[in-house]
Parts: sequence; structure tokens; C-alpha cells
Amino acid sequence: MVPRDPVTQGRRTDPMMKEPVITEGSVRFSLVYRGHRFELRPGTLVIGRGTGCQLVLDDALVSRKHAEIEVGVGRATLVDLGSVNGVFVNGIRMSGRQSLVDGDKIVIGQQEISVLASHAPSVLPESPTGRLSVETLVGIESPLVPQARRDDEAEPTHQGDALALLGGVVDKVLALGRGDEAERIIGPYLRNYLAAAQKANATSPDAAEKAVGYAMKLATATRKGEWIDYAFALYTVCKRPLPSMVVEQLYTLMRQASSVNLSLLRDYVAVLRSVSARLGPNERFLAQRIEGLERLASA
Repeated sequence: MVPRDPVTQGRRTDPMMKEPVITEGSVRFSLVYRGHRFELRPGTLVIGRGTGCQLVLDDALVSRKHAEIEVGVGRATLVDLGSVNGVFVNGIRMSGRQSLVDGDKIVIGQQEISVLASHAPSVLPESPTGRLSVETLVGIESPLVPQARRDDEAEPTHQGDALALLGGVVDKVLALGRGDEAERIIGPYLRNYLAAAQKANATSPDAAEKAVGYAMKLATATRKGEWIDYAFALYTVCKRPLPSMVVEQLYTLMRQASSVNLSLLRDYVAVLRSVSARLGPNERFLAQRIEGLERLASA
């Protein structure tokens, strides 16, 4: 007899054999959140901040409908529903769909959810609607599904705060020397942040400084000129000189990077010249240092 995969198969006892015989479709999936464990039945579990979700996460970094888990016979698939701040599985931001296995750690917003898979003699019947309701979640207690505010659906998802969440993961990955992985984790957020700032033609100075700080970390780790260009593009929106520490870093990084967009840098220098009258002495000095970067890039 050829043994079958115990991860995707269940077991039953054959009286004619000492070893158990494998039967299909008997793996059950459970989630563990804040110390509560509940079993997933076949159907679709929607996770988010909105009151219509089956698993409600009271977290400003969570979108109203953030993700869903499709549960079938012996399988569970996680789907990102186009969330603002993404879905992370085992520390890596996922895209599209991903099959779940026992021991996976899902992070949505600042909430961690663990996945458990166990064998059982049969599966639970599928919900007639194909969608899980709160009543089907085994072991739910009030901390798991908090009382939603009446204005919950109107409350925006806080994108800017996500940098604090992502940054902690990225710093650990960078400490291990995995620059490419760090870029995969935080790169999409940084690009989206820049696009939003350019569309609004405005951004928070504090948030911009934090975003550029991580762009410089990526530039250092990957030697990609894209992240140097990022600093010039974002601070063109700010219409202010880059922070002094970043300017000093750029004098080193621009000698090491694969390429730098000289046209983008020149546009930034032109913007600084146009606002020079309202800059203080320290900012005017930084603007001059940034003009020196233009000369360095042109050499």
C-alpha cells in the first residue's frame, strides 16, 4: 500500500490491517486569536473591521473587509481583499491567494492569528449559504468579536500608522542581511504612500521623514537607485530639504547605487530654489548640500 500525505488526508481504522487506512477530507482547520480557539467550517470567513464580517478585528490598521479564508474539504485558502495595509503570513506580505498549513502565523493590522490543522474522522457539513456566520465559530467570546461602533463603517483605515508595524518586521529582516526580503515587505507600502502624497500634493512631515528613513535603509541594503529617487520624489511633494542625516547618507549612497534619476533630482533642486525665501538658515544650508548632490550625480 502506498502511504498518503497525512497533512491532506484523514484516518480511519481497517479491522483487517494493523496500520490505519487513510481517507480523504478529514483535516479540520482552527484559528487561535487572543487565546481563543475556534473551528472553521466549510464556507467563507470574512475578516475585517466592518460589522458585517464574521471575524471582527477592532484595529485602525484593519480595512473594513480586509481578508477572507475560504474553507473546503481538507484545505483553507487565505485571500487578501485589496486591503490598505496588507496581510502577512509568517512575516512575509502575501499577494492574491495563499494556502494555509498548520502553524502559519497571520498578521492583519496589529493582530496575530495562528492556524491549526488537525485530523478528524469527518468534516462538518457545508453551510447552505456557503458563508460562515458568527454562530458557526466555535469558542467565540466577546473579546473576539467586540461590539462595533455605529460609525464603524465610516471610519477610515489608518494607513500611515502601518509603518510602525511594518518597520519592526523590516528592521529584524535587515539585521539578518536580507535586503531583498525587506524590500518585498515594505516596498509596496512605501510606493503606495508616495503615490498618495503625489496625488494629494501634500503629506505629513513626520510620516515623510519616517518613510524616507526606510527608503534609505533599503537603498543601503539593496544598492538600488530607486530608493534614492524615492527620497527626492517624496520631498519634492514636501517642498522642504531632506533631513540632514539623510543628506549625509546620500553622499555615500549615490556613489554606490546602480543608478540615480538625475532629472528627478534636478526637479527637486528647482523646487527648493523656488521656496528658498521662506527657508531658515539651517534649511538653506541643507538645500545647498542637496545642490552638491546634483553636481555629484552629474559628474
